[in-house]
Formats: sequence, C-alpha cells, structure tokens
Amino acid sequence: MKKLFYFSTLLFLLVSCKQEEKQTLSPEVFAIQELVLKQKELFEVPGIAVGMIKNDTIVYANAHGVQSINTKEALTTKSIFHMASVSKPFVATAVVQLVEEGKIDLDEKLTHYLPYYTMADERYKDITIRHMLSHTSGIPNINDYEWDKPQYDDGAAERYARSQNGFELDFIPGTEYSYSNPAFDILCDVISKVSGMTFEAYMKQNIFEPIGMVNSTFFKPEVSKELATSPHVLDDSLQIEVSKIYPYNRRHAGSSTLHSNVDDMLLWARVNLNKGIINGKRIYSEDSYKLLTTIQTPEGQRKVGLSWFLGTINDNSFVYHSGNDTGYHTFFGFMPDSKVAITLMVNTNNFQTSKSIATIIRNSVFNDSITVSAPIHYKLKNYIIAEDIEKVKEVYFTEKRKAVKDYDFNDSYLDDLGYWLIDRNQPKAALDVFLFLVEVDPDYAGWVSSVGDAYKELDSIDQAIQWHKKALRMNPKYEYPKEEIEKLLKKNL
Repeated sequence: MKKLFYFSTLLFLLVSCKQEEKQTLSPEVFAIQELVLKQKELFEVPGIAVGMIKNDTIVYANAHGVQSINTKEALTTKSIFHMASVSKPFVATAVVQLVEEGKIDLDEKLTHYLPYYTMADERYKDITIRHMLSHTSGIPNINDYEWDKPQYDDGAAERYARSQNGFELDFIPGTEYSYSNPAFDILCDVISKVSGMTFEAYMKQNIFEPIGMVNSTFFKPEVSKELATSPHVLDDSLQIEVSKIYPYNRRHAGSSTLHSNVDDMLLWARVNLNKGIINGKRIYSEDSYKLLTTIQTPEGQRKVGLSWFLGTINDNSFVYHSGNDTGYHTFFGFMPDSKVAITLMVNTNNFQTSKSIATIIRNSVFNDSITVSAPIHYKLKNYIIAEDIEKVKEVYFTEKRKAVKDYDFNDSYLDDLGYWLIDRNQPKAALDVFLFLVEVDPDYAGWVSSVGDAYKELDSIDQAIQWHKKALRMNPKYEYPKEEIEKLLKKNL
C-alpha cells in the first residue's frame, strides 16, 4: 500500500510539473520543446541544443542533457559543440569578403593563389575558386581525417595543400557535383595567403568579432574547457560512451573545425536572414548574398550555392548545411522568405539532423502535424547483445503493432544494425539480425548477401558463398555478390 501511495504521489508531481511547464511556456515554445525532448529520448542523445529565430526574434533557445556523460555537466545554450561541416558556409563567407576587397576572383585558378599546388592529374590546373566552393572541383573526398594525429601549428593548412600532389581528379572541373571536404581545407590556405594572416585569425577578426560570436573559433585550443562538450559514440556493446578521440585536426579546419554554440549561431542566423547585416554592421554585401545562395552546380546535379545547399520545405526556399563527425551531429538553416532560421547540435553522431529539423519547422512554422520517430535499430541495439535475437523480435513486433509509432521500420535499419555488430566484432549477433531481416523481407537479394557477409566474418566461407550465390540467383545483375564470391573462392584456395 505504501508503494502504491508513493507511486501515485510521484505521478501526481510529474503531471503537475508538466502542466506547470506548459502554462509557463507559450504554446509554440512548448510544442518545439516537446519535439526536441522526444528526439532526445528516442535517439538516446546525451545532449541536444536547439535555437530558432522568426522575424528577427528568438522564439526558442534551449539545451537539454549533459555536456558529457562522464562529468554530467548540464548542457546550456553557451555549451560549445564541434560543428563539423557547418564550418563550410563560414569559409565561403570569408571568400566572398575577400572577393569584395578585390583579393580573390571566384573564376581565377586555384594555382594563381597557390602556385605550389599540384596534382598527379594535369586537369587540376583548371580548378577555380568557384569550383571549390560549389563541390564541382573534382578534388576527391577522403576517409581518414587523422583525428588521432591532430596538428595544431600554423603550417598545417599549407602542408595539407601541398599533400595533394599524388591525387587524381574525379572528373573535369566544373562538369559534375561531388562533395569535397579537401577543397574547403585547401581554401584555408588560399584565405591565409591572400589575407596575410592565418585562416583562424582571419575568421576571428573578420567574422566572429564583428558579429559578436564571442565563443566561436576554428582553433580548438581556444575553446573554453568549462563550456566544451564531449563527443559520444557507440561502444562495443552498442551503448553510448565518450569517444576516445576528438574530431580536431588543423589541416581540416575549413571543412570541419568550427566550434560554436546556440547563442552564437543565432547571431549568425541574423546575419544571413538580413543578407549580411547585423546591428548596423555589414559583414558581406547583398551581391555576395546572392552569390552565396544562387545555384552554382550544373543542371541536373544537386543544387548548391557557394557552400550552401539549396532546397525547399513546404515549397518555401531553404538554405542549409548539416554536419557530422565523430561524436557530433549539427545543423544550421534559414528560410529567407519566411524569415526563419534554426540551428541544432547534438553531442553524438547517432542522429538524423535533417529529418529532425524538417519535423520542427513543419510543425512550428507551417502548423503541420508531423510525429517524431527514429530508426528501429536505435531501440533494438539495446537488446541484441544484452539479451538475444528472440528479445529483439519481441521488441520489434511490439513497437510495430503500436497505433502511434515511435520508430521507423524501413528494412534497411535492420541491415544497419547487423553491420554495426560486424564493425564491433559481433558476427554471431550480426548473423542473427540478418537472418531475421531475411524473414521480414525474403525477396530482396541485398539482405541475402548480408547473411553471406556475416558468415564470412564467422570464417564459414562455404556458407558465405552459398548465400551470395542465392542472392545472385535472385538478382543476376547484382554486382556485389559476384565480387564477394570471387574474393571468397580465392580465400578458399
């Protein structure tokens, strides 16, 4: 009886607090907060910070959770996040400032500014600054950013530019779109050479200080230890832990190393919504705004301005950039016609920022009724190692039967879970997941090949070959199982 009384009292207090919060916050702010908190819960995010401006007024700025699960320090709107690729529009802004000063010509060749820049592919001589800013340079992307070997000295940008001499281009500059982090890293060296100061010093003097972004920097050693967040990743048991490495390397400053917070990014929002002006100061001209937000990519390719991605939400233009690095997901976007801007940052890389932002905007700006959801494997990951596949199936079907679903059930999410397990040296658990996936969708050859991959990790080569052959019988045009069968047959010799 005492337990029942205690539970009833606790429930009453929780409901009362909820009602009090709802009465304290405006209906719009409460609705945004509910969406944010729901996403924090479903994605198991250590910390999430969100800010939104409408018509030059902050309608939401809040942070929930902790800066680090180790320290439990409460997250605030001043907490500083590694912003990943949200860095790139800042680089583009610096370039257009220098264009206004006559120090850079967008259609001038990269080699004009960096005569020592070379590649193995002679077509590199045709790369222009415009190509680099619009991801049409053909400079190939990279996979290893050497976060575990960070460089901090002033020579990092030039060394990185010089390191490209052995690379081939992906295509003729200007003919296609292909996302290129290195292009923005090399632009740091361009900015440094034409301005006569380091890239980081230029950004501080010409962008952050005039705007008032007092806690923003591209140089990690300047980040306040009290405000710094920690990156979080999934450990070998698919549970959240603080990453052993921090995603910083000065050679990748332009593509990735902006550090900022909600308060500062809302000032950045004002600059862009006002086409370059904040508090009477002009950061860049209206002509530069048009350059930044006008499509630069070839027809039929992804729509990109100078660094900015260009899209729509409910037929309203949306200018945006997301970021994703080890332990972080971030987003910044603005709707020039609706006078709305939003920023979001989480200190884990297991999140869906674009979907999250679209949900918040569609509900709060356009009064849609979009429910929050997460991929089902974010739920299932908590059971596959701690318990077994039968528990996974039970949870999967229980969630799927719910009238209002918290999770998305695209079959690819089970496939993702299986490969998470393979990456963490859990091939038996991965095999269980892939076999369950084949039960759920027996007609797709890709899932059958995934079973083959699990058997390969278990060193059951004959079984792996048989499953890949089965996938090939289902879809004779499917190249992946063909390639895997050849590799496995060689391994069996």
